[in-house]
Amino acid sequence: MAGAALGPPSCHFGGTPMSPAFLQMLSRPRPDPGGGAAAAYGARLGLALLEKVVQLEIRRRPHPGGGSSAWAAALERLQQLTVAFLEFQEEDVRAFFHLTAARAAEDAPRLAAAAQKAVACPREIAAQAGEALKLLAWAGEHCRRHLVSDLLVGCEFLGAALKGAHHIALANLPLIRDEDSRRALEQELRQDRREGQDLFERVKEALRAREKGAQ
Repeated sequence: MAGAALGPPSCHFGGTPMSPAFLQMLSRPRPDPGGGAAAAYGARLGLALLEKVVQLEIRRRPHPGGGSSAWAAALERLQQLTVAFLEFQEEDVRAFFHLTAARAAEDAPRLAAAAQKAVACPREIAAQAGEALKLLAWAGEHCRRHLVSDLLVGCEFLGAALKGAHHIALANLPLIRDEDSRRALEQELRQDRREGQDLFERVKEALRAREKGAQ
């Protein structure tokens, strides 16, 4: 979220959920959409692969003990996450727009609020990527083994989204002028990043073990 404002935010990416429109916008020589929105988009790719696996399991004959209802619940949850990440893509662009507008107006209270949002949005993207990884881990434990390879790819997308969003949050941290608040938030962000990385590694290792038949 650095650089001068180049006009109102381009918040509506249009097209189908995986339309190339967003990628075309991302490649333009302007600051929005940027890294936070890209992280949210990457998470959606991971969730799309997870949804493929969940849908395939739902189409199977019902599992003994009501297993199919568990897959239906997983589908509902991942669809909620998918909608959330689409909203994050747009929210990240709005956060940049409000930040640059506050700078131009030289409005200190408005700038302070916008700086907080510039950190909070990517931080929430990372947090929700972690939730998506947990759901993917559950699917990896219960799906047919030949589907695990798709989940491994989805895991990589979600891990990249988590790490990328943390990069953006830390990059925006200097925008917060109050030193005490900035230091406290930096500690929280670094702790979040360590926990997120640990979660990613554990999920990936479990998926690899399942793919090899070790579980």
